[in-house]
Amino acid sequence: MRIVDLSMTVQECDSAPFAPDENYFKLRPIIKWEDKGFVSNVVQMTVHVGTHIDSPHHFFRDKPSIEQLPLEPMVGQAIILDLTAKGVARAVITPQDLSQAEEKLKQEGIEIPQGGMLFLRTDWPKGHDTTDPQWWNDSPYLNKEAAQWIVARKPAVVGFDFAQEEKGTDYQSADQILESAMRVHRTILPKVIFQIENLINLDQIGSTAHVVALPVKWKTESAPARVIALLDN
Repeated sequence: MRIVDLSMTVQECDSAPFAPDENYFKLRPIIKWEDKGFVSNVVQMTVHVGTHIDSPHHFFRDKPSIEQLPLEPMVGQAIILDLTAKGVARAVITPQDLSQAEEKLKQEGIEIPQGGMLFLRTDWPKGHDTTDPQWWNDSPYLNKEAAQWIVARKPAVVGFDFAQEEKGTDYQSADQILESAMRVHRTILPKVIFQIENLINLDQIGSTAHVVALPVKWKTESAPARVIALLDN
């Protein structure tokens, strides 16, 4: 068995690109090596740092938050839609793009099942980092119609390796995202059990893989997650 890590390494970064006045991931030592011979830190961070899971509560007050999510959908077979042709700056992912990727899967004998995991692969993480505003400003993105295409397939879990939120009249740069309508989140989150943001290494797992995606059990709308794929070869 081979294990592929689909999670980003999170390092210190003072400012969150989508919330410049807030820490993205900031360590503060409370015990230092030179003082006690060991180290201990506290962290100030956004719960949307690195690879993380968004619960529906992120946008819908009456929907489950992270600690309420069922465990079963966090382990299962993922189907990967190949959208690498859209892995370029500011590419718009449309329903036509998704349908073409679905047709390629069908040619391999793979169908998108209801109630499973559906991952969207663009390879955008190669050469980019979520601490850089460029990750957000130039990322490929779904339009609302593409988000509707996804929920029509009725997956339990959706995962992305790009900043999926639609650009356009609502916002153009990372520091405007939180003030935008966020149509993609609002379309997907009430229809799935959860979504996974900021995946990496989807090029290493082929069209299907057995995936484990476990968030930290926090009473929050979102939480960091370690996501791995288990492969036979």
